[in-house]
Amino acid sequence: MKVNSTNNEENKKPGPAGSGEQGTGQNSTGAGESRKGATPRLVERVTALRGQSIAHPRQPKSVLRRMTMSDIYDKDAEIPYVKFEAAARDLICSLMERQDRMNEEIFYKMNDLASRVGDLEEGRTSEGGGE
Repeated sequence: MKVNSTNNEENKKPGPAGSGEQGTGQNSTGAGESRKGATPRLVERVTALRGQSIAHPRQPKSVLRRMTMSDIYDKDAEIPYVKFEAAARDLICSLMERQDRMNEEIFYKMNDLASRVGDLEEGRTSEGGGE
């Protein structure tokens, strides 16, 4: 029990400066009580830019469409749409021409096969005689 009493006596003695122990010369209980009762107030800052935007103002859709069309067909456009359109048109046209040539070849082969079958039937009837 003596140990506890010596600890209490040591706590009352001032400690080194800035040690944070009780008895350093600062009245910590008085300052803490005044802060506990006060609640922080919410403060709204006033700025001249309230409601302002960094981006460009919104434009009507008709203006955006007109600008888009001019951007697409511009000579030095960011996206070379005119060149892409020409290349796509050339590709589609070449595929259609190839399909037309293939259809023509198939038609010629069908006509050739029809004429050969006709020739074979005539030769068979002429050789068989009775049919």
